[in-house]
Amino acid sequence: MSKILTLDLGTTYFKFALFGRSGRLCQVTQSATPVRQSQYGRLELEVSGFKQGLAEGIARLGLEAGGLNDVDQVTYATQANSFLLLGANDAPLTPIILWPDRRAASGGEMERTLCCLPHFVVTTGVPAASLESMAAKLLWFRRQEPRIWEQARRICLMDEYLVLLFTGQHVMEAGAAGLTGLMDIRRGTWWLEALSKMQLDPCALPAVARAGTDLGPLQPWVAATFGLPPTCRFVVGSLDQYAGAIGRGNVSPGKVSETTGTVLATVRYADHLAEGRGSQVFQGPGPVNGHYYQMAFGNVSANYLEWYRRWLPDCPGFDEMAALAEGIEPGAGGLRLNTSRPPTVPAEVFEGLTSGHTSGHAIRCILEAVAWALQDQVLALCSGVPPTEVRAGGGGARSPLWLQIKADVLGVPLTPCQCPDAASLGAAILAEAARTGASVSQVAQTWVKLGNPYLPDSKRHRFYKMLSQVTPGRQIAGTASA
Repeated sequence: MSKILTLDLGTTYFKFALFGRSGRLCQVTQSATPVRQSQYGRLELEVSGFKQGLAEGIARLGLEAGGLNDVDQVTYATQANSFLLLGANDAPLTPIILWPDRRAASGGEMERTLCCLPHFVVTTGVPAASLESMAAKLLWFRRQEPRIWEQARRICLMDEYLVLLFTGQHVMEAGAAGLTGLMDIRRGTWWLEALSKMQLDPCALPAVARAGTDLGPLQPWVAATFGLPPTCRFVVGSLDQYAGAIGRGNVSPGKVSETTGTVLATVRYADHLAEGRGSQVFQGPGPVNGHYYQMAFGNVSANYLEWYRRWLPDCPGFDEMAALAEGIEPGAGGLRLNTSRPPTVPAEVFEGLTSGHTSGHAIRCILEAVAWALQDQVLALCSGVPPTEVRAGGGGARSPLWLQIKADVLGVPLTPCQCPDAASLGAAILAEAARTGASVSQVAQTWVKLGNPYLPDSKRHRFYKMLSQVTPGRQIAGTASA
């Protein structure tokens, strides 16, 4: 039976997976992204490292799967706002500048150039300026690296560069394009007024295609290099958070899903654009024309758990950490998480810390802080009215304790999905819809398998609600771009 190859282009890992035509995950492998980080806050990926990472990951997957001769589609999930500049003949002029890169932190050009435009938010779906966005860094290049800027002929986001390599076409997925702040998300085209303010030639930007668009066969040399059949076709994938939503069955209006990973991200599916959602909510094109995804990002997530794990002397695994928190009562003994700045030392991060608190209290405090941050995101997306269910994913979905805490804080069921790689599954669903002509929701209804929901405990929910009311200014996370 034929298979789908998915490439999940994460900031920390590249993940490579094979799916069968029933949505079953057949094989998966991953490799660390060879990121180069400098003391000046720059975060880059060399183009050679990007290509090598793809080659090694696909080769390893093929070896473990006994070959890739039965793959007839390739697709992807991708991060947003990670890009590079190409010169003549598509020669790279820069490394891939990753979205957390902070080189534009000293300037306010994006706010002065783009965000001051009338109707910026309603046109782009981007609620505010972000130093992590591609637009901010393009302005930095124009100011700080004029020689490179003058040579640039194309701007390529990471997924777009993958498409260019595999198909020879300059095409970008609409959801990832929407997060650049340069797109009119209603029309699905680049916003010419914004491009003019940025002094960008529209010809330097790619064509925009909706997720699930079939771009035809791979370039012959690509199929030969990666051991794929010459008839293998390439399908436009999706922004990773959108793909993860699809992989959790979040494909009809009103559904909500969350991912607890390096950042906390919550996604809501909508059949219209909303107004007045505040500075936390991004909006962008969904997989169906006229439908949209609304997203909130936060920087209080599993990253705090990883930070604290490294502080503990035995550096325990996450299952061991959850076991330490299991016996701690709700409220974590009065501990509160200070999220006003990146985590440093426990004495500065945990407010109210005393000698009577154990590592279990600290871990429970983190789990509850993320649950409260999730509640803030859900209410922002849903105009203050909780949904009937939240579909859960990411590393946090593998912890029964954490799922139960989230359900208790939100007061709604949290339902995990059986597939551990929801973004990869979502990309595979897009490919299957492109192959069969079925709708994305039809394929998702068959392919997405859910676990048992975690139901909120009414007593604990009342306690958490009371605790949030008596603790103003609690663990509210700032927004982050992805």
